[in-house]
Amino acid sequence: MKTDFFCIYGAGIVATSVYKAIKTVYHQQPLFFLVSDTAEGKKDENPTAIDGIPVLKLSAWQTRLQKDRECTGAFLGQDTVKTIKPEKYLLAVPEVHHQAIIRSLSDIGIPEEKLVLITNGIENQIMREYFNFLYPGKTVYTLLDEPIRYDSNVHEAAKQCMIGGNTGIQVFQAKCHVDKPLKGNIQTPAYVVPIQVGTVFADRQIAEVQDNIGDNISSKNRNYCELTATYYAWKNSDAAYKGLCHYRRIFDITEEQMQNLLGIDKEWDVILPYPSVHYPDISSQHTRYINEEDWQAMLQAMRETAPEYLEAYEKAVSCGEQYFFNFNMLIAKSEVFDDYCDFLFKVLARAEELTTPKGWERADRFAGYMGENLTTIYFLKNRDRLKIVYAGKLWRT
Repeated sequence: MKTDFFCIYGAGIVATSVYKAIKTVYHQQPLFFLVSDTAEGKKDENPTAIDGIPVLKLSAWQTRLQKDRECTGAFLGQDTVKTIKPEKYLLAVPEVHHQAIIRSLSDIGIPEEKLVLITNGIENQIMREYFNFLYPGKTVYTLLDEPIRYDSNVHEAAKQCMIGGNTGIQVFQAKCHVDKPLKGNIQTPAYVVPIQVGTVFADRQIAEVQDNIGDNISSKNRNYCELTATYYAWKNSDAAYKGLCHYRRIFDITEEQMQNLLGIDKEWDVILPYPSVHYPDISSQHTRYINEEDWQAMLQAMRETAPEYLEAYEKAVSCGEQYFFNFNMLIAKSEVFDDYCDFLFKVLARAEELTTPKGWERADRFAGYMGENLTTIYFLKNRDRLKIVYAGKLWRT
């Protein structure tokens, strides 16, 4: 990873998180961030700078390369002198975009040997190193490459009670009848339980467990997305550990690691995906997916139903909080999971009443996006009292 001059291709949550980790662990910074040009007619959502480092459009960088083909000179940004060029380009965007970016860079004369592809696995490794650096020797903060404190007796006992029941674990994997098929032969850990979401709108059954059974909000799936599975788990599962993942995103936790985690239950309360890092802080994250009227409705709903959480959020932003938990993914002890759900769904229910038009009169994903913000707020508020394990994610295509 160490190189004298490099840039990072991307300006989203993968890029900023990788940048933060490299800066902290290796004390290196990119010359600049590079992003694709915005498609005609679309809003440009990329910042002009991240942490004071410029974000350049691909066309602007191509112009610089055309003007100056020599790798000597002064600092980037002075058009009157020669430009320092990266030795490496780190592609820090979701893997699904890698091939298109490789072609775009090739078109402007950047050879493939100068590219470093930040794959899903490498991203997890970088974030693991980052949190191990921040919290050395504390396995409670991050999953290691090897199984945690492996013990054969723990392994066998946990294996017998892994799935369901009041001593086991159920991590519900939200799946919908409109999902496109996954590529390849995908192996899913035994602790993951597929659940069909939005079942009331489906014309066929795609999973044994469905979100319209028992106490449920399946009819709200168009607004709540995967959170209808979270609600199902809250109201209908009696497992000792409950959680949520996605059709295309699951935790990077092997069955062996999970079995060992169950054997050391007193040392952790919740597993969360590595948080993404936002600049300058998390306050701007919601603007990408939630309009300002809905955001104010959510804040008002917190003010009415959980004022201590609103206070914690405002304090975190004022202190420059950068960690954000995306995707509504978690695995938690049942008492933590249920407390989180009690907070989450009270705020969302009140926010539905305060939005215009009211939430149940809409068909957009506003509640699901609010859920990501509320998940972040819940664990920011409670992180000092909870023992948190951070884990990577596996992206499926």
